Amino acid sequence: MTDLSGKRILIVEDEFLVALEAASMLAEVGATVVGPAYHPAPALQFAKTEALDAAVLDINLGTGTSESIADTLKSRGIPFIFATGYGQLAGVDPDAVVIDKPYSQAQIVAALRHVLA
Repeated sequence: MTDLSGKRILIVEDEFLVALEAASMLAEVGATVVGPAYHPAPALQFAKTEALDAAVLDINLGTGTSESIADTLKSRGIPFIFATGYGQLAGVDPDAVVIDKPYSQAQIVAALRHVLA
């Protein structure tokens, strides 16, 4: 097992197959996946109400961005990583951990370990 075993990780991703793959990757290392949330409104609800250890946020969610979700997580002291197919984006906190899509299991696990440390 890894240090993600038993951790509750929110996945926010508007691409169904990418979300399922991320959920599978995290479940394989023992994490408990919350969601996935495919749209901003349910994602924000999860961010406000769920017991979470960390989150993986797609930056662009089709109908909006995950900025308000990130702000809510920050206010609750919950670490997160951004996942994007666009590289480092303007307006994103330069200290935020960003992984590029497509990402491997090793990359997502390493990024989550980093923010949870």
